[in-house]
Amino acid sequence: MSKSKKPPNCYICGKNCEDILDKCHYCICDITVCDVCLNSVKKNNTTWICPHCKEERDEEKSRIFRDN
Repeated sequence: MSKSKKPPNCYICGKNCEDILDKCHYCICDITVCDVCLNSVKKNNTTWICPHCKEERDEEKSRIFRDN
């Protein structure tokens, strides 16, 4: 399976996330991390470390679609 060039792609695995946007997490440095790869960059149950800029991000607040 080839990696898609059309964004949004997971920064870690390269998978196209167009169909799973509600499960993806985003960083202000403009990268996407899919739900599968998120576990590899989690610091704890609520925080993950951006693999690009190394900033800590809140897991819930970094989702593009959140419950109100």
